[in-house]
Amino acid sequence: MPAVVWAEDKASDFFRNLSKEKNLLDALYSKNRKNPKKDAKLKPFTMAGEAGLLSTTGNTNTSIVKLAIESNHEMTNWSNRYETQFLQKNNSIRKDTGKVEIETTRFEVSAQMDYKLVEPNNRLFAYVEYDDNEFNHLRDQATVVFGWSQVMWKEDKSEFRYSIGPGYSHINQERNNRKIDETIVRGTLFYNLKFGDNARFRQTLSAEIGEEITKARSQSSVSAKIFEKLAMKFSVNLIFNDNVAERDSVLSTQTSISMIYQFF
Repeated sequence: MPAVVWAEDKASDFFRNLSKEKNLLDALYSKNRKNPKKDAKLKPFTMAGEAGLLSTTGNTNTSIVKLAIESNHEMTNWSNRYETQFLQKNNSIRKDTGKVEIETTRFEVSAQMDYKLVEPNNRLFAYVEYDDNEFNHLRDQATVVFGWSQVMWKEDKSEFRYSIGPGYSHINQERNNRKIDETIVRGTLFYNLKFGDNARFRQTLSAEIGEEITKARSQSSVSAKIFEKLAMKFSVNLIFNDNVAERDSVLSTQTSISMIYQFF
């Protein structure tokens, strides 16, 4: 009789454990996963447009235009972020032979898509970026990265997250006519802090490291709301790129004051 009871207990434990494993597999792929605490002020979809203009006249006529769009899309299974930026600089220089027009542009677009696991703050991500930069003579730069992302915390007032993973990068150095294609490791840190309902500080640090490619970027910004959907933004970007030509500086900076309109 004791042996029979022991066998029944073992069979019961076996099916109980099997049921738990099945529930675990269901949790990995089921839509009925855990949802983080929702705050009424957190929106599932946001999009903001940014515009800035600088113009000088005199012996040298210069105009610089900055346009940017930033969007965040928060869903049950996915958390996506999209960014695009366009810079254009026009110089009109007077010479003995007449006016010389010089136009320099930069177009950059990026997207990161995070897939939420059982614990929604733990995620798998895919990142893509394209950057065509005439200012540094770096053309058709493209990066694709897959890896691990984690939200350390996300509240109404502050947020901190990081991501890291391997990927592939392509750079075309126009001045030297040099092309680089290689695997890299990319890491990103993101911090966001709100001061009340009208001001925000944001800091992003990113780095890409490979056998030949070494890139790092720091993006700092402070924005303050002027009207309900209109804000003013002051930003400082530091970009380190070791793949520029020898006569170009590896460090470039971009400081701007622009207006932001919150569409959603």
